[in-house]
Amino acid sequence: MQQHLDGPTGPEKLINIQAAAEAIGAKYWQIQRLARAGRIPVYRAFNSRPLVKLSEVVAYVDACREGGADER
Repeated sequence: MQQHLDGPTGPEKLINIQAAAEAIGAKYWQIQRLARAGRIPVYRAFNSRPLVKLSEVVAYVDACREGGADER
């Protein structure tokens, strides 16, 4: 039996597009557009609404960053 663990506490939770948008301060339609275009992975468990992993949404946004200093 193979387990897929994303972190020390287990797999990352899937959230709906609205929750992802609120978490990063974006509009619902912006995240929905990314999902429909295939720019972020979408999961449909049991033929439900599209769900996303917040870490993948954040990773996409970070990858689109242009210029600026990386503050640490």
